[in-house]
Amino acid sequence: MKWLSLIGMCLCVAVILFLAYWFTRRIAMGNLSGTITSGGHMRLYDRLPLGQNKAVVVARIGLRWFVLGVSDEQITLLTELTEEESRIWRQTKQVGSEAAAPKFSDIISDVLRRKNDRK
Repeated sequence: MKWLSLIGMCLCVAVILFLAYWFTRRIAMGNLSGTITSGGHMRLYDRLPLGQNKAVVVARIGLRWFVLGVSDEQITLLTELTEEESRIWRQTKQVGSEAAAPKFSDIISDVLRRKNDRK
């Protein structure tokens, strides 16, 4: 009888640990609400890790869309998406099919190339 109680407690602890791990992973990946994080008028829509503690993110603040470089030390504005670019990005994000949608890295490369051409 004591063994059954001990096994039951161990299973409860294992389930709690698994659920804590699962929820932490889901929140970190942004899969609970469809966006990574959201506030009142600010949302973080996508994140591309580049290395340890470094990433490129797509964020919306109000009606404006930004591509930001994020590290431990700073956040750098890489570019602001035009209305057309943000519309294309949202449509491809909704499609969900990699064959039909351009890759995030392709969009970033295209935006950065156009930014460099303007200089």
